[in-house]
Amino acid sequence: MSSRRDFLKIATVGVGTVLLGGSAASELVAIKQGPDATPASTINYTGRKLCFVLWDHQLAQYNYQPRNLKAPVPETCPLYSGVLNPVTPAWEAYWRGILHLCNPNMSDADFESSWNSLTISGRAFTDSTDPASGNFALHSLTCGGATHEMVTGIPEGPYMRIYTLNSRKDPPPIPANANTIDITRHFFATSGSNVRLPDGSYAVYGFPQFENCIIPLVSKSDTDLIATSRIKVVTSIQRPYNP
Repeated sequence: MSSRRDFLKIATVGVGTVLLGGSAASELVAIKQGPDATPASTINYTGRKLCFVLWDHQLAQYNYQPRNLKAPVPETCPLYSGVLNPVTPAWEAYWRGILHLCNPNMSDADFESSWNSLTISGRAFTDSTDPASGNFALHSLTCGGATHEMVTGIPEGPYMRIYTLNSRKDPPPIPANANTIDITRHFFATSGSNVRLPDGSYAVYGFPQFENCIIPLVSKSDTDLIATSRIKVVTSIQRPYNP
């Protein structure tokens, strides 16, 4: 079975299939704010313009610790639009389809149990909605550890514009295999922990419902904004979990 810790073996960077190893060693480049900021125009991008969504323990706003240290919570990061996106039958089929691709060895019974647990009312991504409620919806948010594609790579004030899947349109076709999912338009659900690692950072885990708990990155447009304080520029798809 594919492991959360080996998720990058099924990730793609878009055009064509790229199988990546279990750890990412690319340099993280901070997008600085304030009077001593490096001008965005001096950032030299090669290839796709990628950014990494920082884990909670990398953020000053959380005092460089997991949120709620005694009982850490999901590493959710809202997009600027902050909208609810209705999960139509087509979008539900798409989400379930990519979950099947990323978790190919689950039995039907285990899959349904995990799906029901992931989407029950009160969960991080479908908060206050669920498939049986009649208002099933996904929030416009991502998770710490995600890698997304920036549109220009130049900040718009305190925000960066990233590509999203447009919930007003039909979802993409369900790919033939997991390797052709563009992970920059999706993310893997992560949760913080109070497990301190030897380097002083904190362990970040995947959601327990699925080994590879993939979520569509949705908004009501083809793009949305994310706070630059929550991201760093990267040169390749990053591992979402720590370590």
